[in-house]
Amino acid sequence: MAVLQNIREKCGVLVIVIVGLALLAFLLGDFLSSGRIGHGDDTVIAKINGSKVDYSEWTANYNNHRLFYEVAQQGRNIDANTERSLRESAWNDVLNTYVWSKYYDEVGLGVSDDELEDLLYGPKHAHSIIVQNFGLQKNENGEYDTKAPKNFFDNAEENPEYKVIADYWKKAIVEDQMTSKYGNMLSKGFYTPTALAKMYYEDQNSSVDLVYAFREYASIKDEDITVTDKDMEAYYNEHKNRFVEDQANRDLEYVVFDIVPSESDIAEIKKNTEDLRTEMASLDDNYLSFAQANSSNSRPEDRYNRMYKDDVYMTAKDAENLGFTADFFNSEAGTMSDVIMQGNYFLFGRILDVANRPDSVNASHILIVPNDSVTKEMCKATADSLANVLRSTKADSAAFAAMAIEYSQDPGSKNNGGNLGDFTEGTMISEFNEACFANAAGTIQVVESQFGVHIIKINSQTKAVRKAKIAVLDQEIRFSDNTYEAAFQASNSFYAKSITAADFDKNATEQNLNVRMANRITDMSDNVIPGIDNGREIVRWAFNEDRQLGDVSNVFESSARDKFLVVKLSKIREKGFTPFEDTKEIIEPEVRKQMKAEKMMAEMNGMTVEAVAQKFSAKTDTISNINFASFSIPGLGLIEPKVNAVATTLDVNKVSAPIDGNNGVYVVKVLNKTAAPEKQDFENDKLAKMQEYQRNYSYRMNNAVKKIIKMDDRRAKFF
Repeated sequence: MAVLQNIREKCGVLVIVIVGLALLAFLLGDFLSSGRIGHGDDTVIAKINGSKVDYSEWTANYNNHRLFYEVAQQGRNIDANTERSLRESAWNDVLNTYVWSKYYDEVGLGVSDDELEDLLYGPKHAHSIIVQNFGLQKNENGEYDTKAPKNFFDNAEENPEYKVIADYWKKAIVEDQMTSKYGNMLSKGFYTPTALAKMYYEDQNSSVDLVYAFREYASIKDEDITVTDKDMEAYYNEHKNRFVEDQANRDLEYVVFDIVPSESDIAEIKKNTEDLRTEMASLDDNYLSFAQANSSNSRPEDRYNRMYKDDVYMTAKDAENLGFTADFFNSEAGTMSDVIMQGNYFLFGRILDVANRPDSVNASHILIVPNDSVTKEMCKATADSLANVLRSTKADSAAFAAMAIEYSQDPGSKNNGGNLGDFTEGTMISEFNEACFANAAGTIQVVESQFGVHIIKINSQTKAVRKAKIAVLDQEIRFSDNTYEAAFQASNSFYAKSITAADFDKNATEQNLNVRMANRITDMSDNVIPGIDNGREIVRWAFNEDRQLGDVSNVFESSARDKFLVVKLSKIREKGFTPFEDTKEIIEPEVRKQMKAEKMMAEMNGMTVEAVAQKFSAKTDTISNINFASFSIPGLGLIEPKVNAVATTLDVNKVSAPIDGNNGVYVVKVLNKTAAPEKQDFENDKLAKMQEYQRNYSYRMNNAVKKIIKMDDRRAKFF
């Protein structure tokens, strides 16, 4: 139980961690697709180096990740973000199989059974997944106590849920180990020659002192420089390699018709909540059942989404967070609150019971689990017998721990003597929670739950505080069918009148609708539009092979059914060079700066530093210790690598030609040069440079692989 409980607390993060383990594969996830949805090979999700990857292979990977999540998070719905993580994890598996495994095989990499065992429960080398999920800490010898994970894996075959988790972890750990080995091998292959180390040393340790004059580009007004399309096109052609679309992408414009509760909707929901309050007040019993059955999230599987936990004693702070007053919380059992508005809910509560209960508990347990040959009744008899022995001998913590190690079937806690640590009200399942918080420290009890039969010993408790069990009935403030229908009619009316892009623009203006934009979306984009979980439908529409520039979509409805959208396709960019028209906003200021530089350089040509400063009222200063590796110009704080580079090549007392920098035009004069101190041993310099390369090996390796892998990613066709 402890293992599952721990995983459930962390699993939202854990799935992302597992995705991160395939880091190298994940970095390859931006491989290019065709940019059009609608290929042949209906079941092919990708082609990698000529090999076809069938959709069923991806699905098998996806099902593996989803099964793990479902086991770890029993009863919790999979939201859109988790779904995306699961899909990405399955894609990483495909890339590992068709890209990275080839490289691992070429160099003979593998993970032996002994090595895997060491990663699962080796005292010195336990993997981070194991350390995190079992809460392992190193002792004074730098070793982990790995009895708990060893017991977990040794017994996982006996429990289907534990087996799912164990198999998943093993696969993830093996993949991460292979990635680490390959990366470490490559990183150790970097070498810095002595000549290169010497050059770096001299660049960083030779310096110049100089005086400069500096004219800012801003000293010439933008309106005094005329930039034509011809000028920009010439710049575009000269720098074309700067303007490349790595992936096909689209720009969208869209209008939103939000469906929000009207004043009459809100009044109706409030009245309905008040009627339910009156009905509860007339009951003689079953208040909690009535509240659960009539609350907005009434299904058991939906209760993870509620603002509070059912059948749990609340503290004063818990009640305050729900909007209840201190006067109500401090009232006697049977008191009902007024109907209050809390966020998007109207709610009220009835105090069912008041008790002084600890804020947190430390407990241990022994779990007896039924199976095909052992019934729950047999487990109960065994548990009663063990509990009676413990009670009759007034067992201390050591005696209970010894019995837990011998009899407990909870792999996550038995080797810790059954200790579950400290936990607060509502953390554990209800039967376990009640046993721990309703009884005194030192009590030993037998409790049944969905996991089996528990023998529980309460080790310690914090000071008791007033708590109240409150039956809370909430009603979500939702729009009515009439409000929904009005928004639907408005969105469809807009769509019907917006046949062309021009119609879309005209109608949006006339109706004072805010036209929003989503730019450079790719065919694998998910969060295309804020608040729209089903953005994939819009992406698929935009990338349909028959789609044309200016097309207007039909009406899309959000998955939450709280808004309608109409979308216009405003830009189509395919893989390759960015069209000139799409670069003009970027190019125009660059061309204007270039034209200013040319004008200034012509005016300053042949002039001394002093003359430039005097004639143009230019900034001037003397600075020292500038070298080739300098990041900026002291005093100005401006990044000007061209100035630094020119200055370090000039002779003493030489004046440079005008230098077109990032922020203006400079003229510099070198006053003094200091050579780097003589040095014969460059071993430390070589080592430092190699370590720098090693830190960036992942980026370099992925860029190299991207250049040689032939990839046709067709995922967008399927989801």
